[in-house]
Parts: sequence; C-alpha cells; structure tokens
Amino acid sequence: MNFISNIIAQQQMSANDLQNAMTIATQIQADAQKQQMERWKILQDTQTKIFEIQQDVTVNKAKTQDKMYQKWDEYIRG
Repeated sequence: MNFISNIIAQQQMSANDLQNAMTIATQIQADAQKQQMERWKILQDTQTKIFEIQQDVTVNKAKTQDKMYQKWDEYIRG
C-alpha cells in the first residue's frame, strides 16, 4: 500500500512540474509577443518620422528654389 501511495505521489509531483513548466512557457511566449509588438510600434513610429522629415525636406527645397527663382527674376528685371 505504501508503495502505491509513493507512486501516486510521484505522479502528482510530475503532473505539478509539468503544469509549472507549461505556465512558464506560456509566460515566456506572452513576453516575447509583447516585445515583438513593442518593436513593431517602434518601427512604425520611426518610419512615420522618417516620412515626415522627407516631406519637410521636399517642401523646404521647393520653397528655397522658388525664393532663388524670385531673386534671380528680380535681378534680371532689375
């Protein structure tokens, strides 16, 4: 009888260990997914900022060219 109760106790311990391992694995997976989402958000923010900077540069180049053309036109008509 004692032998059987020892086997049952060992099986319960093994089942508890397995459950703990599965819980830890689930937590690790959730943390990895959270980190991946954070990296994706950072990537999106970075791409948005780069696009905005490129747009600003394009607009500023066009304004500068317009100003230079106006100055040249004033000089010629002068």
